[in-house]
Amino acid sequence: MNTRAVFFDLDGTLVDSMPAHIHAWRTVLADLGIMLDDLYVQLHEGERAEDTIIRLTRENGYSFSPVEISDLLDRKRALYRSRAPKGLIPEARRLVEDLRESSVECHIVTGSVRSNMNGVLSPDELALFCHIITANDYSVGKPAPDPYLMALERSGLPASQCLVLENAPLGIQSAKAAGLTTIAITTTLPAEHLREADHVITHYGDMKRFL
Repeated sequence: MNTRAVFFDLDGTLVDSMPAHIHAWRTVLADLGIMLDDLYVQLHEGERAEDTIIRLTRENGYSFSPVEISDLLDRKRALYRSRAPKGLIPEARRLVEDLRESSVECHIVTGSVRSNMNGVLSPDELALFCHIITANDYSVGKPAPDPYLMALERSGLPASQCLVLENAPLGIQSAKAAGLTTIAITTTLPAEHLREADHVITHYGDMKRFL
């Protein structure tokens, strides 16, 4: 295919941030008596944090005000940033650099807020990407197609000339709903959870065969 752009998810795809997210979610919610296992967080990766916490608190009998929800999210995000590793996964960075050398644009489409992203990626790393779509940019998040439709609009390219690299079901569903060919990588979940993707890979270098 004539690939002109690749849209990358961030957490678990470009950065090894899922352990920090899991710790932050479990810590904040444990104070409310809500217990999560690692798999729950991994399967819901890509969802806007606001959607996650509103659903979980309501399911557990809480009725928090918007201010209280905001306070919980601020605490979760601060905990995340205190533990999140800095920088792109080295193999992911090599893939991005190889794509750029081949005149393929690279973009980020994430369910994280910009402050979380800026806390882990340096200005030089951010400069590797043409457009960056964060949860601050849209109101309806993954698994809805809105984040990837926005990425397509900003890229100015048709879906037929773009690929997506994701690592979790909600992101795969979002990209597929936007009409994008989607490749899943097993960085955080085994292949059995990624079956909705068009292709599943285990190494970043495997991406090149789909370009």
